[in-house]
Amino acid sequence: MAQALKTHWMNVLGYAGLIPFLGLAVLTGIYTGTETADQLANYNLIYALCIVSFLGAVHWGLAISLSSQDQATYLAGLDQAEFETRSFIWGVTPSLLAWLAGAFSPPQFTLWILVLILVLVWLVDQRFLKPMKAFDAYLRLRNHLTLGAILGLLVTACFA
Repeated sequence: MAQALKTHWMNVLGYAGLIPFLGLAVLTGIYTGTETADQLANYNLIYALCIVSFLGAVHWGLAISLSSQDQATYLAGLDQAEFETRSFIWGVTPSLLAWLAGAFSPPQFTLWILVLILVLVWLVDQRFLKPMKAFDAYLRLRNHLTLGAILGLLVTACFA
């Protein structure tokens, strides 16, 4: 039987991670139409790029930490090789998508594209991690954090 996390730090740090998304969105709205708003929007864009990469890395950590398990009960019906392949490939996909968006689109469009990438990452995490009950608390938190991040990016995109 899977054990629940024994720390509250996941929640504390997760919700604290919304401060840049939402704070920069508010500040972008306050300074709308100025160079300051453009710079604040750029800060939110850079932060979102980092967070998207972090979310992909969760899958690398999962594959690495579970590779030493004797029982394959955590694999949600997949054999170990398939689980690891899926985890490692998906683990780099969000960062590559974010890099493509950041490198090859204007900042105003990049904010919108990052919203779509966050939705995609959330959908994939729901599909990949939901069958593994050990991730219930993480996925509940991710629901809130993804919604907050998307809200911050949308407000920033509207005012930038």
